Amino acid sequence: MSSILESSLTVPVTFSTPASRSRGSAPVDPVDHSFSSAVPSYITCWGSHSSSLLSDSKCDPRSVLGVAVGCRDGSVYILRSTGHSGAVPSVKPASNSSESVLSPTSARRFLGLGRPTSRSASPSSTKSSLSPFQVTRSRVVSAVSNEQAEAPKNYVDFDDEQEKLRGMLKGKGHRDRHLSTSRTRSDRDAGPEKATQSSQTPGSSLRKEDTRSYLASALSPTSSTQSLLLSGPPSPTLVPAPSPEPGSPTPLGLRCHTFPPLAGPGRLVTSMKLHDGGRYITCLNAAGGLSVHSTLDGSCLASTIIHVRRRPTALGGKTQPVHAMLWVWRTLLVAASQESTILFACASPDEFYPAGQFNDPGAGDSENVSLVVAYELSLGGEVQAADVKLEYLGEWAIDGPVNSISLRAEDDHSLTLFHVNSHGYLISRSLRINDALPSPSADVPEFHSSSHLPLPNPFRVLKSLSTEHIPDTEKHEAAERIRLVSEVNHGELGLSLPVVGLRAYDGGEDVRLCAWSASEIQVLICSREGLECSPPAPIARIENVRWIDNDSFSVLFPDRIEIYRTTFTLESEEGRRLAFQKIQTTSFTPGDAAALTSGGHVVSTHVKNGSRRVHYTVHDAPVDDAKLRTRTLWKGRGDPSPSSAQAERRITSMLPLELELIVLGYSDGHVCRSSLLDLAKGSSDAEAALISSDFPLPSGIIAMESVENRRTGERLLVGGADDGTLGIWALSTLKLCARWTVFTSPLARVVPLHGEKVGRLLGCVLCISQDGTIAVIALDGPQIVYLVPASAAPLHRVCLGEDNMLLMYGDGRARLWDTRTREFWRSMSTEKAEELLQEDGWSQWSMEEPPGSKDVLSIVTSHSSSDAASTLLINISVLLRQFASSATLAGTKGPISAKARLEHARALLSLLLTFGISEGIDTICAGNLSIMLQSTPIGLASANSLSLLLQSTPMSSWTLSPEVSAERALAILSILQYLMQFENLAQDASTVMTFYAASVGQLVPEFYQPPSLPRLGQHMLYTLSAEERQAARLLFDAGVARLSDQETADIVECWQQHLPILQHEKQKDSTRSALALCICGFIAVDKYSLLPTSTLTDIAKSIAGYLHDETSPHRSLAIDLCSRGFQVWQQYVDAVEMLRALFTLATTTKKEAIAVPNIGVQARTAVLQIAASNTPLFMTTLAIDILHPRSVQHRKSVMQLVIFLIRKKPLVLYSNLPRLVEAIVKSLDPNSNATREAVLDSATEILSHIVQTFPTVDFHMGTQRLVVGTSEGAVVMYDLKTATRLYVLEGHKKRTTACSFSPDGRRVVTMSLEESAVLVWKVGASFTSFFMPGVPPRQGHSGSEPFKTLSFNIGDAAHMSLEGTLVDVRFEWAGDRSVKLMIKDTTLTFST
Repeated sequence: MSSILESSLTVPVTFSTPASRSRGSAPVDPVDHSFSSAVPSYITCWGSHSSSLLSDSKCDPRSVLGVAVGCRDGSVYILRSTGHSGAVPSVKPASNSSESVLSPTSARRFLGLGRPTSRSASPSSTKSSLSPFQVTRSRVVSAVSNEQAEAPKNYVDFDDEQEKLRGMLKGKGHRDRHLSTSRTRSDRDAGPEKATQSSQTPGSSLRKEDTRSYLASALSPTSSTQSLLLSGPPSPTLVPAPSPEPGSPTPLGLRCHTFPPLAGPGRLVTSMKLHDGGRYITCLNAAGGLSVHSTLDGSCLASTIIHVRRRPTALGGKTQPVHAMLWVWRTLLVAASQESTILFACASPDEFYPAGQFNDPGAGDSENVSLVVAYELSLGGEVQAADVKLEYLGEWAIDGPVNSISLRAEDDHSLTLFHVNSHGYLISRSLRINDALPSPSADVPEFHSSSHLPLPNPFRVLKSLSTEHIPDTEKHEAAERIRLVSEVNHGELGLSLPVVGLRAYDGGEDVRLCAWSASEIQVLICSREGLECSPPAPIARIENVRWIDNDSFSVLFPDRIEIYRTTFTLESEEGRRLAFQKIQTTSFTPGDAAALTSGGHVVSTHVKNGSRRVHYTVHDAPVDDAKLRTRTLWKGRGDPSPSSAQAERRITSMLPLELELIVLGYSDGHVCRSSLLDLAKGSSDAEAALISSDFPLPSGIIAMESVENRRTGERLLVGGADDGTLGIWALSTLKLCARWTVFTSPLARVVPLHGEKVGRLLGCVLCISQDGTIAVIALDGPQIVYLVPASAAPLHRVCLGEDNMLLMYGDGRARLWDTRTREFWRSMSTEKAEELLQEDGWSQWSMEEPPGSKDVLSIVTSHSSSDAASTLLINISVLLRQFASSATLAGTKGPISAKARLEHARALLSLLLTFGISEGIDTICAGNLSIMLQSTPIGLASANSLSLLLQSTPMSSWTLSPEVSAERALAILSILQYLMQFENLAQDASTVMTFYAASVGQLVPEFYQPPSLPRLGQHMLYTLSAEERQAARLLFDAGVARLSDQETADIVECWQQHLPILQHEKQKDSTRSALALCICGFIAVDKYSLLPTSTLTDIAKSIAGYLHDETSPHRSLAIDLCSRGFQVWQQYVDAVEMLRALFTLATTTKKEAIAVPNIGVQARTAVLQIAASNTPLFMTTLAIDILHPRSVQHRKSVMQLVIFLIRKKPLVLYSNLPRLVEAIVKSLDPNSNATREAVLDSATEILSHIVQTFPTVDFHMGTQRLVVGTSEGAVVMYDLKTATRLYVLEGHKKRTTACSFSPDGRRVVTMSLEESAVLVWKVGASFTSFFMPGVPPRQGHSGSEPFKTLSFNIGDAAHMSLEGTLVDVRFEWAGDRSVKLMIKDTTLTFST
């Protein structure tokens, strides 16, 4: 799919056909519809007591909290409990469990194959790995409510329903008090709670007048976001959600349809594993795509593509190279420890791939080889997505089938890998994990936080690795952290056919395994005495086996599950003998996919009457009670009439070219022209007005591309249908120009060829099918030039250079096609091909990762599901940047008018706003802003992945996850920020903004998910749109104001350890460190009194570090924090140095300062803010840097800053003007010629601005003298020739308002409005000043009295502000001895 940048606000919008929305029945959600038509390949589920389901075989189907279904197109559907709405249960081990939590100083202990890792007992256990909003155990008990505290109940009242009593008897505690709706994701993860009705019911009506008065107060300058939040209704108390009754609706709801990276046709999901009680899920597809997702919203937290390294690899204790092979990744094994999770991806050769086709020696023996690649998954129990990592550990080959590989956790903190080799022998190998190599940075930085504990490394292994078991490897293999230490052959199995699967029981002293072939099954016990095997039992069609406990296991068949129990038979001669017997059989409806749970039950899915269903079947229910045996977990809302569903016309592909031109491909083979506005309206009338093609293709259109005929300049549309048909249309009229049926698989991509590098193929297009066949089509004609045949391996990259076409495939090989002779003439490895591409003259196109679009509109590529095909990705960030500029919108013919921009903004808001929450807000949107309701599903885009979310009600849009709430709220507020520039819409837009920023949570009391602060912080750090940054800041401030004191302390404690000052040098500029400073810094600005001194010190030092680091990409963040919280930071760092860094940034001319956000502009704004709030320190620093600069360049920079301050904030300098002028005058010292010449231009410019701006300063050119009036009434005279102060004239007793030189320079008049007096001074040269420097000239009489004192009375006009004096007071000289004093509209004339 299109590359989705983390910092880009991209909103996926799924459009349905107008016909489906206009039917009399309720419309079917596109995600629901696509699920019913999907082809599942894997299914798994999790429950309320573990990462899967109860280990106890007696399991209630109502305990299932979620189901994930992987499909053949690589996508995943996630269903979650409707009674928990985003809450994830905490995983708490039983008190007598053998997996007791180890201390942090113990070695890594693996809890077993896929067992949940209990974080609740580790030091960071109470912190969610997805959200920093943690709730400690003590807080849950004692601080969850404002009501009077009471002891937790450990009993059940008589009035309680039977469900509570039954739960208590099972040992499950019941809590009466829970967190309020302001809690965050980790708070909701504490258990299956449900909110009660609050004082204001959901969807409560707010009259328009009430909404205005209520929100207007929040928008007033004197109110804060926090006061708005605190004025709402009290948070409701939450109680546990009741379990659905047998007759109630299905307990699960379809949550989302997720498209992981590298998903697409042919890349089916082969395995999925759950972590942290179902909070996360890891998906593996057949092409090697490995990704980790949140089950709340399907967002991708980490992903990688498994690449096979062609180097010597361990195989049976020897080394051999990995030959050219097409690997299919089949299964995923998991070993969980307290610190992290180890993932083992297992692959086998593609059975249809012709081994040995490249004559590699020994390649023919690779069909019995399996490949295992290990990754370490660090979910980061305290930090959100920025800390989720997949780290490569190592890889090795195994002699044996892939399904025979199994894992077991041992008591010595290691893992044992079991597999059956190609000769039928059971092999075990001990597996060890080395510690991560230390960072090349020097020492660990000093930690100032009191929360830091010097704990030993918990990853230390107990035994050193023996070098005799490590195969010879190259030097670059030293980075691998995982090794197979030893190999043990336990003996031959008794199966007559090759092993199909092997499962080990993860528990007990002896290792119990179950192996099966195509027609037999066998149980084995591996102990110190040897391998004990049961007689094989003839059982066929086995799909999977799972151990229930040490003595029983469940066998999955296509239509039933069978429970077996191991026994020992006594024989007179041989003693006891291992055996097993069937104890129960339970049937279920055959379907597309089925999976066994840890209790031996089965979850399955199938389609009935056009609607998909998910069932859960237990094996221990009464035989005669079918309802208790099989429970429907979810049922789709499909059309019961399959014929009508097939006849419905639906969108199968989209091609956005402009805002006003979007080409739609339909299931009936037609293509149509549409626009974003038409799609947003979604009416049948809009569809009727579309321009449609004249002739359809035989089947649905699935791929399109716009190209241009190089000779005629005509724009053409090239597309393909799902039956392999290609078509070319004229884009303007959609007239069909040509049609061919050339492929046996659907079209995957169209590549237009431009530029000289393509050689003789200039003017052609490459049409590439899903199987890798390439059709070269000449557009001028048009005609097919030739076909390039496909390979057995998937095509990954196409490269063109002059007369050669280089094709690179997934098996590690590449082929060269000669475009002249039209044949393949060379085959090589991908390494050789990469060397060839180093030469100039090649153009490349990747099939795995289509190039990301920087346009406003893009599409989800390589997905054929109906919901993905009708989904448009709208880049709000790019759209707003282009709206704000006068540039032409990307893809449009010319600049779009302001009216059209406004219409598009309204259309987007009609898709994003959640109508139905507040009647008053709905009235404002519809009546005043002209925004109409459109119920269109909105998805979530993240990390090159996509989640299409199902939202049944307007309120449900805010109950999915904090990330979903953040993205939607941010998109809404960003567009409303754009509407603020329209004067007639500003007030209403501001009202709606405040509602969505601060009031939605009060009207959505049930499971409200407040916007994620880390997600908002990421947008604040990396967005390029001013509207988006302002919206993120508003939402962030509202989120901080919403936090309680305890939540504030928990968040800062969580993120403080990642502050830049506490990291190694290479990690200081990481996203996680910058995000930590963003979160902690802005919280500290508003709530610094809640934070300890050590935390504030770390934050202040981190800000200073970014400010002084010229290479840091996060200086903008530091400047922003300085601007808002300088009075806080100045107590913990050198405030003068921080100011000087801002001075430098404010006057820098480097190119990076012009980037968005503009650092220079931002620094100048921060300087103005600090100058206004902390004037004494600011002026002191300014004067020192002018008089004693570090360098001449620094002094010039400071002087440029002074000019900026004079222009923007003259009042900041007013009271300190004499001090500033004296510093500037002294910088012109003639005794330092070099310094004077360097600053002469800047100083002259500053003095010129000062004289023009401030009436208290005047300069006489002829005498080179400068006079400055002070707030104390004195007037200071300077001589710029000598850069000295000549004398001080003391006549006024109050503030001097203005002063001026006479034209001949022999008189100075000064005026004080507060005294209503004008003083005339003689300042010409005299004998007194010559013989007595520093003494004022004689004024014609004795003493220091002025030459003349002239009083005036102008009434109330004399009472004006300082700002008014800068504009309304001035002197004008009519002659050398006649002056006019202008005060507002009053003119007074005096004789001097």
